[in-house]
Parts: sequence; structure tokens; C-alpha cells
Amino acid sequence: MKRFLILSVAAFLFYYGGNIVTAQTITLWYPAGDITAGASPFADKDLFKDFEGATGIQVVMEGLNYDTMQQKIFTAAVGGKIADILFIDTSWLPGFLKEEMLEPVPEEDAKAWLAAVSPEIVELSHEVNGKIYGIPQFGIDIYGITWNKDQFQEVGLDPDRPPKTFAELREYSKKLAKTDASGNLVRVGYAIRHVGHPHGIVHKFLWAIWGSGGDLIDNPKLLRGGKAAFNTPGVKAALKMVHDMIYVDKSTSLNFPDPRAALLKGIAAMQISEIISIQARAPKEAPELKWGLALPPALDANTRPATLLGAWMFSVPTRSQHKKEAFQAIKWLNSPEKDYELAVKHKSSPRYKVNWEKEPFKSDPYSQQLRAMLPYGRPLPLNLGLNGVMDAVGGAIQKYWHNEADLDTALTEAEKAANKALMEAAQ
Repeated sequence: MKRFLILSVAAFLFYYGGNIVTAQTITLWYPAGDITAGASPFADKDLFKDFEGATGIQVVMEGLNYDTMQQKIFTAAVGGKIADILFIDTSWLPGFLKEEMLEPVPEEDAKAWLAAVSPEIVELSHEVNGKIYGIPQFGIDIYGITWNKDQFQEVGLDPDRPPKTFAELREYSKKLAKTDASGNLVRVGYAIRHVGHPHGIVHKFLWAIWGSGGDLIDNPKLLRGGKAAFNTPGVKAALKMVHDMIYVDKSTSLNFPDPRAALLKGIAAMQISEIISIQARAPKEAPELKWGLALPPALDANTRPATLLGAWMFSVPTRSQHKKEAFQAIKWLNSPEKDYELAVKHKSSPRYKVNWEKEPFKSDPYSQQLRAMLPYGRPLPLNLGLNGVMDAVGGAIQKYWHNEADLDTALTEAEKAANKALMEAAQ
């Protein structure tokens, strides 16, 4: 009887990473739908199968609505019923840090991570006072312009040359827009993101804000303080350009679906978003699509283009009931071996320097084109007031493009709201 009891207890315990861990269930929340379709592995229910077999720790993955996910996390943190692992947009990170909602990655693991990954991943890991609060996922979000080469050729444009400037973007869009016999727009030249979560709207317009000399915050490196820097003549001109494309040129529309979906459906000739999304979705949704990718347009021929370097990241909330197990799962999923395996499987970009030097990444044209774009990318500021700034800017874009407010009013109100958020976060 005693021997049976010992064997039963032994069967219940699993060894992992030098630690004895009892069988446990942990939860992971991630945004469902096509928000992370570019590099989301969560559709694979066996994603953690090997980890579960080695450790006895079961990982239950739950998809949440992107538009309400951030608020659900805040609410759950107060109520104590929060997931053990959060897969979050890096633009949410400052708000969570402000409320002290995230655990820092164990020091030894953080140091090893920062030493092994490529420079842009170090930037996206957002080190604060020697600590990081999450691990960016493979498939970095490099925002760029993607276009339908056949539709370019159809209207006499060089299929291998995208618009390089704001002015060219507008002209290309007019040429590429298509109407039916009744004059209804059936294809937009350039598809825009104008509804949904304000952060998503800002993400897809930062190339124009930065490219026109504006910024979200005047000093993006400040954790606290700073002032809004988007109410500028350049940003106004960029916003008006799109407004004119909607109402004057009628080359884009507020009645079309998400830009990525519109491009894949063939009802948009150009769009600007995470390139990896098109790379991952096109083979399944539009296998015949011939598409190109490049940096977003610059203000003019003498201006350096700018783009968003974004990522989703795995973090552990301070209210997690199973922090040790959660960090074990994150470490396993984001090891060099899994980084390579998943990046290859999803035809995505790796994070570890050593993996960039392996095939197919070393010579694959798509991978190398992405790598050449990285120096033009910028991460979002880590300012503790960023949530308020993003909400204000995204709301202003929506109001102006939907004719709910004129341009000056929309940006002036947004500037006041953003400065208030920055001031409150600094206290």
C-alpha cells in the first residue's frame, strides 16, 4: 500500500527546468479573429502539447474580442479572476504598467532574452529600469504598404513600383478606384481603417503621422510627462489627404471592410497595415493574388519614410494565481527552437539573431525584404499616458473622417484629452 501511494504521488508530479511542479491548469487570453491573423498560432489546439506532456501543466487558451479585451483585463485584474498569461498589444503595456498589473520577467531569463534577440526585438521588449514585462511574439508587426500587382498593371501602373510619396499615394488611389455602371464604388484605390478600437486606427496611420513630422508625444522616451505632438500642420495635411480621398476623389470609402480583408478580396488595390498579416492570409484566402510590399509613402522625395514596429507580447499579470507555471510556459514557447519552428511554419519573421542566419530566412526574398525595412521602424512610446493619447488620436481620426467634427476641432479636442492623460499618468 505504501509503495502504491509513493508511485501514485510520483505519477502526479512532473519535472521541468530543474523544478518539481504539480499538475496544474493555467489560462491564456488572446485576441480572437483576424487581428493577429498574421502570426497567431493559437488556432492550433496542440500548441502546448509537448510542454503539457513534459510538465503536466495544461494550458487553456481563450480567445477574446479585441475591441473589449483591454477593458476586460482591467476589470478582471480588479476582480481577481484574470488569466495567468496575457497575449497583449504592446500599445496596452503602458496602461498596465501604470496600474502595476504586470510581473517583470525573471531577471536571468530577461538578460538571456535581450542578449540573444535581434535589435528591433530588444526595442520592442521595452526595458524599464533593467526589467522587461513581456516577451514579444515571433512575426513582428512591420507596417508597410501592400498592393495588388495585377490591378496596378490593369490601370497602366508599374506593378513593381508602389507610391513613394503622399502625393503619389493619392494619385495612384484615383487611378486604381473602380466603379460599376451605376457609378457605385466597387474597388477602392487605397483601403483605410476607420472604425473599431482607436488603437488599431492609430496603428494604421502612424506612418503618416510620423512621416509628416508629427508624433504622439514630444519625447517618446519619457516614461512620465511630455506633451501631445500630433496637432501639427503636417499631420493635418495627412488627415485631410485621406478625407479628400473619401469625399473629393471618391477613391476610398467608409463602406468597405477591414483594409487587409479588402485587399485579399480584390476590392482594394492598396492598403497599409502589418505585412505579416497579408503574408500569412494570402495563401489561404487569395492564393492567386500577386502582391507587393514596401515601406509606406514618405511626405515627399526628400523625406525619410517611417513606419510602426509593433508586436504582441506574452505577459504575466500580477494577479495570476500560477505565475511560476505561466513563466515556464512562456519561456518554452519562446525558446530559440520554438521561435524557429513557428516562424518557419507560419512563414513569419524570427526573433533570435541565430535564427535569422538559418534557412529559409537567410536567403528568402520576402524575409530579407522585411529585414531591410526594420531600420525605418519605430516602436510606440512606453509613456504611462499612452493609452489616453492613443484613444484621443484614434477618436479624432474617426470623428474627422466621418464628418462628426471638423479637422481643427477634432485635433484640438484630442490634444487636450491627450495632455490630460499624460499629466495624470505622471502624477
